Amino acid sequence: MTAWGAFNLRKSRRPIVIASRASRLARIQAQLVGKMLQHHHPDVVVDYRWIESEGDRQTEPLTEAGGKGLFVRSIEQAVLDGRADLAVHSLKDLPAEHGPALSLVAVPVREDPRDCLIARSGADTIEQLRRGAVVGTTSPRRSALLRRLRPDLLVRPLRGNVQTRLEKVLGGQEYDATLLAVAGLKRLGLSQHARGAIDPAMILPAASQGALALQCRPDDHLTLRRCLPLNHAVSAFAVQVERQIVAALEGDCRSPVAVLAEPAERDGEAGCRVRVQCVSGDGRDCVEADQWLGGKQITRPLRRMVEELRRRGAHQVIRRRSSF
Repeated sequence: MTAWGAFNLRKSRRPIVIASRASRLARIQAQLVGKMLQHHHPDVVVDYRWIESEGDRQTEPLTEAGGKGLFVRSIEQAVLDGRADLAVHSLKDLPAEHGPALSLVAVPVREDPRDCLIARSGADTIEQLRRGAVVGTTSPRRSALLRRLRPDLLVRPLRGNVQTRLEKVLGGQEYDATLLAVAGLKRLGLSQHARGAIDPAMILPAASQGALALQCRPDDHLTLRRCLPLNHAVSAFAVQVERQIVAALEGDCRSPVAVLAEPAERDGEAGCRVRVQCVSGDGRDCVEADQWLGGKQITRPLRRMVEELRRRGAHQVIRRRSSF
């Protein structure tokens, strides 16, 4: 790009249109990104295009309907068609093996990645749930980890948005508890329900949980340039590691794979602590790893870590499905 072209990009006042799902949480997340953009580019108007995704229209479990990719396809298509400039998603909705049609241009600062317990009894920990308590979730990861921790619990399907699941647990009699992402509760202004945040040593979160994904067309240099200041290098690196692990294990939305990468120092050297759990659907078998990765080049040690997980049977374990 010429110096004159770069100057024109900096001075452009072309509005930026953000595409997002129409759910309340998705709108809040898109508007958070819009505010960030306006902070860095105060002369630029931000508009929104709210889209009902295929996932929002599904009544059957995502694991049977085609996976979490259903939540992003129509949003991505709006950008590819030119109806929007930028797509904003929960990054954990973006399949680990993602095509090159759009660029993942930025990952803003990650919110708390942990799960939290919502219990009608007021219990703050999984240990406090009564024997035989009914826990609602449609997440294969959450159900497998719950069965591993407490085989006595009855795990039953619980679908719907965050508010719906809260109401079914706190205002009904069918479920005793559920697990929700702390990040979603905070963004919805429901932090009072997040007091039961679970230590990752107990329930490891899903890859990319708490992170947002910003996508645009790779040839849209103006949007690319505008979004770069929103990228948080530490968050982007952590979720990249997590997504690489899931992809290398050939995991998808039906796979009980939990992974968390966190910044960590060892002997004064910067790096990250990576924890992985690959659990069978019934919770009986688990292949896990807890490793520090550091140095300028972590690709090779990360590959060795995944190869060791596969050697120990992780690939086979996560394919042992369990029905509700």
